[in-house]
Amino acid sequence: MRILTFISSLSLKSGGPSRSVPMLVKGLAQEGVNVTLMTIRSHDMNIHAIEGTSAKLKILEEDYSIGELETYVISEKFDLIQIQSVWDLNYHKLCKVARKYNIPYIITPRGMLEPWSLSQKRWKKKLAWCLYQGKDIKKAACVFTTSKLEAEHVRALGVNVPISVIPNGIETDGYVCRISNDMVKEQVLFLSRIHKKKGIELLIDAWANLIPGYCGWQLIIVGDGDFDYIETLKTRINGLGLEDSVQIKGPVYGNAKVKLYQESTIFCLPSYSENFGMVIAEAMSCGVPVITTTNCPWEMLNETDTGWCIDLKVEVLEKTLQEAMSLSPARLFEMGQKGRSLISENFNYRSVANKTKILYEWLLNGGEKPIFVQ
Repeated sequence: MRILTFISSLSLKSGGPSRSVPMLVKGLAQEGVNVTLMTIRSHDMNIHAIEGTSAKLKILEEDYSIGELETYVISEKFDLIQIQSVWDLNYHKLCKVARKYNIPYIITPRGMLEPWSLSQKRWKKKLAWCLYQGKDIKKAACVFTTSKLEAEHVRALGVNVPISVIPNGIETDGYVCRISNDMVKEQVLFLSRIHKKKGIELLIDAWANLIPGYCGWQLIIVGDGDFDYIETLKTRINGLGLEDSVQIKGPVYGNAKVKLYQESTIFCLPSYSENFGMVIAEAMSCGVPVITTTNCPWEMLNETDTGWCIDLKVEVLEKTLQEAMSLSPARLFEMGQKGRSLISENFNYRSVANKTKILYEWLLNGGEKPIFVQ
């Protein structure tokens, strides 16, 4: 079984997929799958996860030709191709090559078919859907989603091919759970791409309403994003008189990132749309209770007493932050420990890779449909 996985960018600036895709490839290699990760060259490619594994790496130059792509795919005799997003014409090129040589392919939307995402540049996407994207998806062997909610949204677009529901996986050993409250600060952490999709304005407004009653608390906003957008957030913070309690910082990685999770009382991602939300799994793995929204597939936070999954409204976010910030350190620690167990049991990258391998085998060999395929 020779598998090709393609993601157009592994730049650390490109968010969750730059972490989840290499982690999936690492897990597949450890499961004995002959897998190749293909990407287009960038200056900060996140390929560390596959170092030391049997996974192969193919780097395309930015000016690669369709002929070069076709020659490579033919020469490697891939049995199955997994395409790790949509809309980008680089993915469309590979879909065309796969169909030309009758190679089955999987499309992984990575949140790009969620209602909020479809509402952005709506007419451009409608045109792209008519010209190529709809055909690429409807001729796929399978659509690979990371949550039941994402699967429902894909099916609502009239897609009738099999849809799998397999979450992203994380290397839980790399996100160590805190073992006490010794290092925890009175700090609410937002860590993600700084983008209008993430609901940061609403978080700042909610913070402005509640912070007078929580002197000494800090809201830390961490990530990379468009310079002009970040400047608008800073203007908002200053206009609300929050410069002493709200900080915006650049992205952090590795041990510095884990430390930031571990020392935060609460993690908050008030997003308008997430197909999964890697940072939620990372925070929970570090033992941090999470606040997120019903636009993200984390209803289990409410069900398992590991956090809050709420409607995205300023007043609801304010009330929930107030509730969380008023809990005792011992209660928050208990919630965080439950969250760590939940992630270890359900989202470890090895178990995710095993499910993905089962999906590949079913698509290539037939047999009984896996329980995670709709």
